[in-house]
Amino acid sequence: MTQWIVLYRKEMTEMARNYKILWIPIVFILLGVMQPVSSYYMPEILDTFGSLPEGTILEMPTPTGAEVLMTVLSNYGMLGVLILVLSAMGVVSAERQSGVAGMVMMKPVPYSSYILSKWAGLLTITLISLFIGYIASWYYTSLLIETVAFERIFQSVVIYSIWLVFVVTLTLFFSTIMKGNGSIAFVTIFVVFTISTVTSILGKYMKWSPATMTEHTGKVLLSGELDSSFLPAFITTIAIIIVVLILSIQIFKQRELLE
Repeated sequence: MTQWIVLYRKEMTEMARNYKILWIPIVFILLGVMQPVSSYYMPEILDTFGSLPEGTILEMPTPTGAEVLMTVLSNYGMLGVLILVLSAMGVVSAERQSGVAGMVMMKPVPYSSYILSKWAGLLTITLISLFIGYIASWYYTSLLIETVAFERIFQSVVIYSIWLVFVVTLTLFFSTIMKGNGSIAFVTIFVVFTISTVTSILGKYMKWSPATMTEHTGKVLLSGELDSSFLPAFITTIAIIIVVLILSIQIFKQRELLE
């Protein structure tokens, strides 16, 4: 346990040195704040920059607070996921190529401690960024549009965080089995996009899919309730995360032993 804590502190120190602990939350805050602000001022923006004929009257319905927050999470699902993958793609592969991983494992250090400290570091920056950005979005949505019950905000961000934990775990896995950062990012984004697309197309048969976490998030925001398909999806997602972590540890161990 002591070794794991030391490695985890090392991860957080590295994130502080390369400013990930600063710029990733800032990006999430900007993505979160832009949506309620742009939704509120959209008629003025179109009137100023839209080159509309003189005398044109715009009557745009203002979205509800829940709809705005759903759009925020949709942005996190695209740009947010891209940022997280790009920031985490070299978490293991970069240290293997630079020789840092080899020096760490000479201590000796349990392979599980090494991988799980990486995973915990990624989860820390991911969840901090998500919660800060989402709370900022909720604040501006309440200020400009309408207030959404905090209970729904809390439930939705917890459910959505499960999806981001899944994405980060996949990134760690591919960083363990692959070398090139570009290929790691490409494969991770491709797999995430494929899972989301297949789930969307075959929704009737994919209620267990991790990608349905985003749908359940929207249902909580709109109605404050979850349907019966949430539990199977939750259990499946947690099980996949655990299996992927175990595979990451075993693959990393075998590679280190071979080398």
